[in-house]
Amino acid sequence: MSKLVSSPNLPENKVKKLIIGKCNTKEIAELNELSIDTVCIEGGNSLDSEIRSHADVLCFNTGKGELFVSPELNELNLTSDRFKVTQIKNSVRSPYPEDVPLNCAFIGDKIICNTKYVSDEIVSFAEKNKLTIIHTNQGYSKCSLCVVNKNAVITEDAGLYRLLKFYQFDVLKIESGQVYLSKNHSGFIGGASGLLSNKLIYFSGNIYSHKNYNNIKCFLDNYSINIYCNKSRQLRDFGGIIQLTEEN
Repeated sequence: MSKLVSSPNLPENKVKKLIIGKCNTKEIAELNELSIDTVCIEGGNSLDSEIRSHADVLCFNTGKGELFVSPELNELNLTSDRFKVTQIKNSVRSPYPEDVPLNCAFIGDKIICNTKYVSDEIVSFAEKNKLTIIHTNQGYSKCSLCVVNKNAVITEDAGLYRLLKFYQFDVLKIESGQVYLSKNHSGFIGGASGLLSNKLIYFSGNIYSHKNYNNIKCFLDNYSINIYCNKSRQLRDFGGIIQLTEEN
């Protein structure tokens, strides 16, 4: 039996089902080997090819049994998993910042996003549930934050580092340019990772090759979190994961 992940990005137990970009065949295979079911999605031509199937661009889990999604995902049906899928009114399209309405980091009782571009549905949801919205100039806030627990994150972004330190987060600042996205752009550590339980974090590719690996390992050790990754591949921003259900 499984239950809904009630705290988005922060599963308590082993994740049973998650959303991931359709083109990430190697990551999908690895997650399936861990007995995790994968719901594979892909956006349309309105998004640049390098982020077209990024789950953190296309979806936002409310933790209340409802998923906000890009209008392009009109065939996503999660009724069997007890999820209501709601398409937001605004389109999700390239270029930036038109591609970030759903790219918000939901951590505990806080939603971190660029309030100029976040979807109206997320703002209404936050107000209804008395959640704190934290404004950041970084539109790719979900991509930029590797969530470790409700009070701890890893980021390359200097602005997010200062902002979340102010809000009493434990923040590890690491060097940028260490995560591959495409031949033209570097990716983000948040888009290269995701928790598979409160004791295990997944990285797409060799996190051991990161210049700041020792600091990352020590930071994760402080929270008793183990690492799962494939050392044979380059660390890559694959659009992260949207955890849906976990073990009871």
